[in-house]
Amino acid sequence: MMQIRTKAEFGRVIEVASRLVPWRLPLYAAAADGLIQLVEVMPGAGLPKALDRAARPLVILVGDDGETPVGPDGWRCTARLRRMARSAIVHAAGGQRGHYQEAVRAAVSGAAPLALIETTTEQAQAWRAVFGQRPQILILPPPGDRHPRVTPAQPIN
Repeated sequence: MMQIRTKAEFGRVIEVASRLVPWRLPLYAAAADGLIQLVEVMPGAGLPKALDRAARPLVILVGDDGETPVGPDGWRCTARLRRMARSAIVHAAGGQRGHYQEAVRAAVSGAAPLALIETTTEQAQAWRAVFGQRPQILILPPPGDRHPRVTPAQPIN
């Protein structure tokens, strides 16, 4: 697991994120300011035992909305995440900065460790079930829409 510790390292992450995932900037800024500890998990990775002693409110980010989303069964960390998280945001819509600001607010206000799951519309309910009766926010696209959007191929003229 890569650890980012210095303001310069956070600055580089924020610079890249502003181009690739600008909706996540509130998370990275809060981590850079020392408000939260942010951990981004990869599908084959577990959650380090050191997280049990997190000194700041913890946000665990799971990005399961890429090209091949696998749902909770495809993540090695799911069982431990289920035990650790006091609350969850299951985000199955296009990223919006305000949603990520809300995740920071929730974590800082005492809902940490907070699981923030970025997923597809199809996997949203499976992820929601992982956290059972714990406080959750489920963010879905408008009725008739889905995430990620699939745009039909346009013919080349």
